Amino acid sequence: MARRRGLVDRLTTRVGARIDEALLGALSMRFQRRRRDVEEARTHEAARHGDRRAALEELTAFYRPLGDRFFPAPPTPRLVAEERRAVLPGGGRVVDVKWESRYTPAWEPARSDYLSFEPNRWVVARLYEQPARAASILCLHGYTGGNFFVEERAFVARWLYGLGLNVAMIALPFHGARAVDEAGRRAASWPSTNPARTNEGFGQAIWDARAVLRLLVARGARSEMAVVGMSLGGYTASLLATVEELAALCAYIPVASFADLMWDHGERSPERARAERAGITRELLRAAYEVHTPLARPPRLPSERVVIASSAGDRIAPPEHAAWLARHFGCPELRLPGGHLLQVGRGEAFRALARVLAAQGLLRER
Repeated sequence: MARRRGLVDRLTTRVGARIDEALLGALSMRFQRRRRDVEEARTHEAARHGDRRAALEELTAFYRPLGDRFFPAPPTPRLVAEERRAVLPGGGRVVDVKWESRYTPAWEPARSDYLSFEPNRWVVARLYEQPARAASILCLHGYTGGNFFVEERAFVARWLYGLGLNVAMIALPFHGARAVDEAGRRAASWPSTNPARTNEGFGQAIWDARAVLRLLVARGARSEMAVVGMSLGGYTASLLATVEELAALCAYIPVASFADLMWDHGERSPERARAERAGITRELLRAAYEVHTPLARPPRLPSERVVIASSAGDRIAPPEHAAWLARHFGCPELRLPGGHLLQVGRGEAFRALARVLAAQGLLRER
């Protein structure tokens, strides 16, 4: 039986890797046709004069010393909309809420452009609320995600609710309803090769995530909060665990360093070649993104409350990223079969998270 299971795991891992490679190929062709983010990066004065290295060094000199000052605490949100979507077993309910983010970009040269896309200035969230006081879990989606119909299934929201948790999902910056305006125009990509936009997007992601945690407490939740994220969401969740006191962290198929991810995925690409000719290196890119890189910040929760899980065949967020995070947080890495899209081991990661929460007495007694 064990031998057969091992064979199945190896097969699903190979299939998962092939699916991921096909997606990467399609994305590469798309980005070669549309270099919008590269052109966006040239709005900075030094970049307009062609000195991209100087522009990156100037940006790094601003962001790198900020540390925790880059993540000011948001106020409790004031809702502008609330709609009940469903009634849940035991008297709970599903509610969609909306509020103004009020995030202000730290770097003044990027401020007006960043705030110009009006839909991104509003946060939308879906809440699965318990009828009595309970701990909460925040679910953070991956790149191009943010559709709640999809995310509540990807994060098994009803199962988490059944464990006795409040469940919250938000659309990350420039995702979901925040990515398209009334005229049907789409926001530029985030994260992207525009370092200022990427940095400020993570500043806003943490601002909005902390705001929804405060909203849950204001609506009667207990103070204990957990976070689970996938891919981009795994990176954001890991970052949140260096900013906020959390009951638990689960990062599944996470990115650990966007500088390394972009550099490695750009190998043999025209954009990487242009960057290298301009004197840009992996180390410079790491420095530019350091302000929000979880690996550069101390964890704020003990290692026994952390679950880091990867897929062995992942070609989009390679398993070494999960290994880096596991070393940083001091916990084991849970290496599962499958790939980034073919997530055959996801259930095991969620069960590991449930065990962490149960050990703290945060789940409903059965």
